Amino acid sequence: MTNIETIQLRIFGRDLTLSCPSDEKDQLLKSAQLLNEELDNIQDKQNALVIAGLSLANKALSGNSSNESKEDHSNLIEKINSVLHAPSSTK
Repeated sequence: MTNIETIQLRIFGRDLTLSCPSDEKDQLLKSAQLLNEELDNIQDKQNALVIAGLSLANKALSGNSSNESKEDHSNLIEKINSVLHAPSSTK
């Protein structure tokens, strides 16, 4: 059984507390860093999160079009959606 860890992230000036399996922690931290770097390069701050998401998704899909990679991307998108739509405990 995988241990679950709670991690603190700051993305686009927003503090987030997320839980993830221990073996995914490093990848999640690197993903947050990549997202912040992408956001820093976007001039349109009003739509920055959407633009960064599209840009990163495009880069990921352009880099590898194998079925396994597409399945990994689908799983990642599902995880992101579940986090975005989860009730916030800080409201």
